Amino acid sequence: MKAGKAAAGITAALIVTVGLSACTAGTSVGKHAADTAETLVATLTKASDEASKSGSAKVKMTVTMPDTGGKPVAMEGIYSWGNGLAMEAEMPAKDLQMEDLVADGTVTMRLVQGAYYYGIDPAPDGPFKGKSWLKVEASAVLGEKGASAMNAGNSDPTAGLKTLKWAKDVTKVGTETVNGKSAVHYHATIPKDKLGDAASLFGAVGGGTATELVADVWVDDEGMPARLSQTYGSVSADVEFHSFGVAKDIPIPPADDTADMTELIKNGGAGTGQG
Repeated sequence: MKAGKAAAGITAALIVTVGLSACTAGTSVGKHAADTAETLVATLTKASDEASKSGSAKVKMTVTMPDTGGKPVAMEGIYSWGNGLAMEAEMPAKDLQMEDLVADGTVTMRLVQGAYYYGIDPAPDGPFKGKSWLKVEASAVLGEKGASAMNAGNSDPTAGLKTLKWAKDVTKVGTETVNGKSAVHYHATIPKDKLGDAASLFGAVGGGTATELVADVWVDDEGMPARLSQTYGSVSADVEFHSFGVAKDIPIPPADDTADMTELIKNGGAGTGQG
């Protein structure tokens, strides 16, 4: 396993955890929302606000983009954003190109205080010798501005729902079953100029010249989001919300058991061999 290969996988994982949920611009629905869609926008806005108030959620997420070769990268775990953004999730090692670093095929990933940690099997030699965790500061991939926005709590899984406040062309598709619950399916588009920094971020990872974000959201019979699907150019993200208000303590791994790969990522993943 080359360190550079692990670096490529970590880069993909960073995008997965950010999803299509960066900070948005604007302050109100405004006149761009068609009069016939105002009630639908209000329903989606309420679902967004209620989800955000919960402070945590158990989610399943997949992201597809050119950097992943068009293959979905998946994760499943718990996000917490009540006291700063944190996360613990399980991801298939093959999605991260880290299958040589774990025996059971699964990587545990944590996000704590602006840094990502990836649990691996301790290696007998190489750059990760004896370490059980790899660390990458979010700023290494997202830049200082992007990392600052994320640390401010703007990239939790419900943040993508906030863009719906500025949606246009909202339609009610119908009622469907999501995770065993009845849910109403809505479809909407959000103009690029309402996406703030998200437009630049996702343009850089494959969004290309997209002019809008296309969103589908399913709201269950309790008024909470059950599923969110968003596409921006060649980048897409799908999130399933399995429960809310499930916060847990997510600790920072011990420093003496952690290999910091931040500089490796900044330098393009060049490094020595591992294994």
